[in-house]
Amino acid sequence: MTAETSQTLDRGLRVLKLLADTDHGLTVTELAAKLGVNRTVVYRLLATLEQHSLVRRDLGGRARVGLGVLGLAHQVHPLLREAALPALRSLAEDIGATAHLTLVDGSEALAVAVVEPTWTDYHVAYRTGFRHPLDRGAAGRAILAGRGMQPTPDGSRWERFVDAHEGHDAQDDREGGQDPLDDDGGAMVRIGTASVATSLATDQVRYVLTHGELEAGASGAAAPLLGVPGVEGSVGVVMLSEAVPERVGPRVVEAATEVSDALR
Repeated sequence: MTAETSQTLDRGLRVLKLLADTDHGLTVTELAAKLGVNRTVVYRLLATLEQHSLVRRDLGGRARVGLGVLGLAHQVHPLLREAALPALRSLAEDIGATAHLTLVDGSEALAVAVVEPTWTDYHVAYRTGFRHPLDRGAAGRAILAGRGMQPTPDGSRWERFVDAHEGHDAQDDREGGQDPLDDDGGAMVRIGTASVATSLATDQVRYVLTHGELEAGASGAAAPLLGVPGVEGSVGVVMLSEAVPERVGPRVVEAATEVSDALR
């Protein structure tokens, strides 16, 4: 038997999803057309959502997602941390480096969970709440790689892999190789691929290796979370090393896959 549901609540949630999927907002007329209801219903829905700061309307009358959703999103972080901790602990102990879960926050990468290894003589101190631009550091770059993006060799812009690197990436996949993207003033960025077995097939997942981008002498490796609706992030490690050992890239892909599975 189908459970009873609230039509009004369903419509309100659909309004939020529609607004979240657009950068320029939607008018009452546009929302009414997408929902298949009259404008009066949409006005009531928006008025209710506005009272809870979940929706705001700009001077032109277009509705947009309100700041109230940030408070709700903040409460999601503890749940994500709890789900990710087993995989992060295993990764930190296996590699002997500080492991982290990083999520997108606007145009920045935000570390929401950090686990340090217990057996090493020294390791990088990496605090929860640490932020950096998405296009700097392994964690942020891995998120962009998950979007199918990479920087041009001169670092002037971001482009899709398929735009100019499809043949080169295919060669990397066959050889398990790494694609050098940037090597400037001691800072280095490389992208590699690792195989991940799923219930249906074996997928190639990109991982990112960096050195000296966020901290001189520190190296990082990270892989994106994939297939988790509403969550965009990466799992990685940071270590004091001139180079990342070869097995670390595939290992962070494995950990990112474990976290993704835990969050589904």
